[in-house]
Amino acid sequence: MKNRTETLEFLRSYQTQLHEARLLSEQLRELEEVVTRITPYLNQGVQVVRGPNLHKLEQSVERLEALRGELAQKLDAVAQAQARVVVAIELLEDERTRQMMRARYLLGKTWVEIGQMLDMDERWLRRQHARALERICVEEAHPAA
Repeated sequence: MKNRTETLEFLRSYQTQLHEARLLSEQLRELEEVVTRITPYLNQGVQVVRGPNLHKLEQSVERLEALRGELAQKLDAVAQAQARVVVAIELLEDERTRQMMRARYLLGKTWVEIGQMLDMDERWLRRQHARALERICVEEAHPAA
C-alpha cells in the first residue's frame, strides 16, 4: 500500500470480510439444522408441513441455497485477501512482529490476548503494530499460485 492509512484500511476491510463470512456461516449452519431436523420426516412420507407453512419450508430451502452461494463468494474473497495478508506478514523482518501480526490478523486476537500470548506489554504491542504498518506492503504481497 502507498501509506500506513491505506494498509490499515485494507487490513480492517479484510477483518470485516472475515467477520461477515463467519456470521454468514453461522446463519447457514442454523438454517441447515432446521432443514436437517425436518428432512427425515419428509423422506418417511410424513407431512410435517402443511398449508402456508409448506411455502415457508420451500423459502427456507431456497434461502439455504442462496446463503451457500453467498458464503462461497465471501469465503473466496476472504481467502484471496488472507493470502495477501499472510505473505505481507511473512515479509516482515522481525519474528516477534510477525507473531504479533499473525495473532492480530490471522487469529483475530485482541491486544490483551496478544499481550498475554507473547508476554508483552499492550502499549509496546500497539507501538510495534504502528511501526509494522509503516513497513508492511500488502499491495506487493501476491501469494504464489
